[in-house]
Amino acid sequence: MVVLSKKTSIFASMNANDQNVTYTFYGLGPDFITWFYPLDTTPIDQEILDPNGQIGLEYYEDIPGAIEHLSPFDSEWFMQKGNEEALGTLREDLVFLSTVFGMIGAHSLLAQLVGSAEERLFQYKLGAEGGSPECMVGFGQMMCLKNHVSDGWQWIEKGAEKGCEMGMLLAGISYQYGTLSEIDYKKAAYFYRRAIKEFHNFFAFINYGVMLVDANCCHTALYTFGHAMKRSESQMQLLKRKGMTNILSNIDSCEALLQLPYEVRPKHIAFEHHSPELDSSFCQKGESPRPVGAYGQKPQPWQPDNSRMVPKDIEERDNYLAKIKSREVMMEIDEKYRIFLKYDDGTPIAEVKMPALPKALYFVFLNHPEGFPLKHLIDYREELLLWYRKLSNRKDVEKYIDKLVDSTDNSANEKISRIREAFEKIKENIEMKSYIPMGAKGECFYVSVDKKRIIWKLK
Repeated sequence: MVVLSKKTSIFASMNANDQNVTYTFYGLGPDFITWFYPLDTTPIDQEILDPNGQIGLEYYEDIPGAIEHLSPFDSEWFMQKGNEEALGTLREDLVFLSTVFGMIGAHSLLAQLVGSAEERLFQYKLGAEGGSPECMVGFGQMMCLKNHVSDGWQWIEKGAEKGCEMGMLLAGISYQYGTLSEIDYKKAAYFYRRAIKEFHNFFAFINYGVMLVDANCCHTALYTFGHAMKRSESQMQLLKRKGMTNILSNIDSCEALLQLPYEVRPKHIAFEHHSPELDSSFCQKGESPRPVGAYGQKPQPWQPDNSRMVPKDIEERDNYLAKIKSREVMMEIDEKYRIFLKYDDGTPIAEVKMPALPKALYFVFLNHPEGFPLKHLIDYREELLLWYRKLSNRKDVEKYIDKLVDSTDNSANEKISRIREAFEKIKENIEMKSYIPMGAKGECFYVSVDKKRIIWKLK
């Protein structure tokens, strides 16, 4: 992949060294599902506007403005008062093309030229059942508006797979946000990449770029945003009308973010998308929105394949992974006797939580790294009492300590098991064995972790 050659913007140079700044990235939000309906303009391009087609231009040459509003197709113009003749002619032609010549995509155009939602639904349904990808997606959108979300989503995804550009974008949005489906970043990326590869879709570039930023693949994201910017002029009118020009700031934010070290970038990122939740515009008659599937859950972090990344991102990621692999795990006991694990660079891992009595025993082990047999716990009774009084609000602490140091009781083994369980609950991929008291019956039990890796902050 070719790295985008970039010139550091004023925005980036002003903020690159500000460690407190947050860079906001904007994407297309879930409500795009209700913005536009896909069209198949093939019948107009190949038959009506093509002089060699079955219909040709002669029917529209005498109607002022008709040809100009056929390419690009402008349904609003044909529906305006005074354009009834052009509307009637176009409808007749589209019906002729769909019924006689089997141009099923004409139904998506007819859907835009009818007066009621029911008529539009009927046209999309005819086209969808006839195999038109655009009609499949349009029919699915209208089904969702009628709260038949599951059925509607199946039509949208089917149309997307069959090659509808708008369907690919809607499928990517749904899998990214969990709007109509479960959240699945891998599938979202698949549909965005198809829309990019097959149609150079501006919004697919934007949303895929935002996913790349979230994955800390900022060089690849910058490359992607750069391609979007090349197509932004054609979308400017729409962006202004929808109040979405902030999408264009993504490239500046990405340039600025790249001035920060790889590992700290995620701390300086905020994400926003337009219409954060499905609002009342998604449903009819003011009913509450009914997104299905994900309900806002976030799956495991997504990473693109190496073949889809700028080499610099791969290099930075691999260097970072090598760096964190070499980190040592430290244990810190704070002023409130809480036990925390963290890396030697200060990155927190987790708190190790255990009841007061196992913790008292654990602190005695830490104070005596040489270890001792459990049958000799009686020799540490006073130290255990001291710790347990600090850690517990019980009044009868001596009773529990006496049970713990009794060599005929299994209490000490039970408490060591509780200590082991507390460390094993930590889900980080690090070795915990050296932090857990280890030993065999009749032999010394001890905690083998190096004392230099234990930080006491007790007064």
